[in-house]
Parts: sequence; C-alpha cells; structure tokens
Amino acid sequence: MKILVVDDDKVMLAVLTKKLTGKGYEVFSTNNGVESLRIISEQKIDLVISDVMMPCISGFTLITMLKSFYFINIPVLLMSANDQEKVILNSHGVDSPSFFSKPIDYTRLFERIDQCQSNIQVA
Repeated sequence: MKILVVDDDKVMLAVLTKKLTGKGYEVFSTNNGVESLRIISEQKIDLVISDVMMPCISGFTLITMLKSFYFINIPVLLMSANDQEKVILNSHGVDSPSFFSKPIDYTRLFERIDQCQSNIQVA
C-alpha cells in the first residue's frame, strides 16, 4: 500500500513516515500541498494522510482538489493539533473516523489504515 503523508511540521512528518515505514507501507512524504499533488499525479497513491492547517494548500483544499479531479477514490485521513477541527470537518464532508487529533493515537490510526486497505482490496 502506498501512503502519502503531508505535514508542514517536519518532526511530525518524520515520525509518521518512520512509523508507517516500520509497518511495511511504502511512504511518500512532503511538507506542502502543492508537492502532494505532484506526487499523487506521478504515483499510484492508495491513501493520503494530511495535516489540516498548512500554508498554500490546506488539508481541506487538498480534499476538494482530489474530489474535483480523477483522484476521487483516494481516501484522505486528516490530522490537526486543534481538536475543534471536528466541527469544521463535518462541513467539509469528512467523517470523524477520518480525523485524528495530534498527538496521534497510532493504534487508532493503524486500525483506520487497515480499514482503508480492506476497502481498496475489495474494490
């Protein structure tokens, strides 16, 4: 499974990349939304994990762009240091299981990734 991680916090990006790689996932990472779109267009990404608040392209804008183009089937998990984002998520059509407050509960995150992977294999 190919996972793209997008976060402007370099420490969070490194930690999440290391944990995902340790679980056997092929991980691509970037610290900005613009670069994430390039990676998505060049690789067959199965899942995107993105921070909500980033400069240039936010996690919300990234989801909107993916849904607007042919990448509509790529699941996106969002994360934020601000727990109040859950209210905003609902207005953007993101369900609560796809939102993770920082610090990340990695057990819950890996369970959600497994669910996404099962959905991809069924499709």
